[in-house]
Amino acid sequence: MNEAAETLYVGGCEVALDDEGFLVDSSRWTPEVAELIAARDGVELGADHWWLIEFVRDYCERYGNPPLMRVTVAAWRERHGEGSSRDLYRLFPDGPVRLACKYGGQPKPDWCI
Repeated sequence: MNEAAETLYVGGCEVALDDEGFLVDSSRWTPEVAELIAARDGVELGADHWWLIEFVRDYCERYGNPPLMRVTVAAWRERHGEGSSRDLYRLFPDGPVRLACKYGGQPKPDWCI
């Protein structure tokens, strides 16, 4: 288990983050936690951000790991009728799936550097 590098307080509850800002205990995730972590990174979560976070959370729950980028792009196209990875990078320039995991309370993907 990751060691806490920082502790946040959300709704009177302690939420531990690792040294990269990911939740140490994913069961502590709430939408309010996501908003707080994103705000600390200077990100205001809009409808498309939430769609991506929820898509990644659902995928992780079903398959036990986050989706690859090509799977995420295919789902984005299905939702929007068109699109590419550029659209996802506009949401989260530092890595769409990685940051959706971070804000969605999921562990950092193994395949992220």
